Amino acid sequence: MKATLLVSALVAVLMPFAAAQDNDRLPQASLDREIHLPVPARAAVSGNLPHPTLTPPSYCKPCLFYAGDFDGLASDANGLANEVDIIVSTGAAVYTPFIVPKGKIWIVSGLFTSNIFLDPDGTIDPTILPYEVRRNIPKAGGNGGKLVCHGRKPATVVYQHIDWCNDFAYCFATIVNRIKGCVLPAGKYWMSVVPYCTNKKDHACTDRYRAFLANDDGAMAHRYGPMEPANDSFFNSEFYGAVWQPSTEQQTSKRFSVGVEGTAK
Repeated sequence: MKATLLVSALVAVLMPFAAAQDNDRLPQASLDREIHLPVPARAAVSGNLPHPTLTPPSYCKPCLFYAGDFDGLASDANGLANEVDIIVSTGAAVYTPFIVPKGKIWIVSGLFTSNIFLDPDGTIDPTILPYEVRRNIPKAGGNGGKLVCHGRKPATVVYQHIDWCNDFAYCFATIVNRIKGCVLPAGKYWMSVVPYCTNKKDHACTDRYRAFLANDDGAMAHRYGPMEPANDSFFNSEFYGAVWQPSTEQQTSKRFSVGVEGTAK
């Protein structure tokens, strides 16, 4: 009887420890929690840097809007889960705002997100990816507003030469092109492009593949077009129990690195 009580007491002590160990291995929505992202020694003060309008990156062509490069020296440099893969099987998506200026109409031909991959090759498998453009998402979230444009298109991945990002992971622009029929009058919209890696026969997908949408409020190199509204993105993920949740509930970074291609009239 005493031996039984001793075993029961020992199990009661060890169970919380085992649960804690299991929790340590759970995938995290925020990049800093997933890989223990260090704060850069020369971190910039978030929000206090100049944000000049520069020439957009070569892969944003013709470019209507680019929020700017990931800045690893910003004090709030981070990433938020933006993926469908073997680990995050039901997916996670970030919806980032952009502004079509008053008096303009944008004819969108491409959309892209700048993602931080733990895979050095920036693999997407399959290569046909979904995209969405929405409007009227409530300020407090809770639902996805109105779906304006959506579909699935062939995607390409372009390596981004961003030094500090590539010290701990790999930065790639994930681009869908050949979008047709997406005509946006003036106003605020939210967009998403989510990388997929679900092929269980592809070792890149099975080797702890993860993707995070890059975000910060730093120097915004190559920023182009209207400024991205700050603190106005949303995170939607059944996997993480987030139902159109303001991204600020996940992390402090103010803006995400995304872009819109097309023409204006």
